[in-house]
Amino acid sequence: MQLFHNHVGINFSESKLQLVEISYKDNSFYLENVDQLILKESLMPDMGGSKLINILQEAFNKFTQKNNITSIYFSFSLPNNFFRIFEVPYDNTLTKKDLAEHFKWERSLLFPVNDDEYLIQYVEVNKSSIRKDAKAIVFALSKRIVETLHGFCKQSGFELKYIDNAHLSSNSFLHLFKNFTKDEITLSIYVDQNSSSVAAIEGSHPFFFKTIPRTERSFFDELDIAIDQLRKINVEPDKIGRVLLSGQSVTEEFSNKISSRLGSSIIKTNPFEKLLVEERLKNNPLYISQYNSFTAAAGIAIRII
Repeated sequence: MQLFHNHVGINFSESKLQLVEISYKDNSFYLENVDQLILKESLMPDMGGSKLINILQEAFNKFTQKNNITSIYFSFSLPNNFFRIFEVPYDNTLTKKDLAEHFKWERSLLFPVNDDEYLIQYVEVNKSSIRKDAKAIVFALSKRIVETLHGFCKQSGFELKYIDNAHLSSNSFLHLFKNFTKDEITLSIYVDQNSSSVAAIEGSHPFFFKTIPRTERSFFDELDIAIDQLRKINVEPDKIGRVLLSGQSVTEEFSNKISSRLGSSIIKTNPFEKLLVEERLKNNPLYISQYNSFTAAAGIAIRII
């Protein structure tokens, strides 16, 4: 049974949609398409369903004018501001179903003004050896948004496979590193227009996640706060094995400032590094020089489970 079918990943940012199509043939993964579209109107989480579908349909029509997209399987990565993200304690004797209900209740206490029904994804921090407390990082996404994306796929003849947070999708590429070990700590920084984030991961297990919203306080001030929070759980900067940087508009100057702040070199994730590439894409500037901004779209497109 074939585990992987041709798969399109679409990543949202505030002002653009990014598309990556990956195929599996001749026992290898191929990059079939990479493209992006600058939008006339910002994509926001409170946008009405029909409006969002219209924007997606218009964007996809433009994508297909330039690209031969063959997959019927679509997945989406969404930015932090589309989620309610929080960390809470939990009772580890609860069943998976009861845990989801508990986290929905916690969400309603933390964000009482929003009456939408939410779908829950969570990460247990005690899967790492760094933190042993029974706490979870919760990503709550409005069911209305999920139904809207499903509606777009259904009316266009596609099958919706996955929806995930853009930063979590980008972390799919940790396994690219040859010296990857289960106890090494990685600091992953995802830069986006409205809400960036910092995650700390031991091996493949996240144990820390902090959003950095676009406010008057600078990104670097918020990064300092994240470093101080990591120190409180005994993660000093010299314990961090590697620092990964991905996301939108990551300039060399910005990267160098982060490197200086952390006292560590920065690795810009290249999601296309291990993929075979169709000849027509080898001169595509998005593939050559803007690969780092496609980590979320590529990460969700290459996802199998």
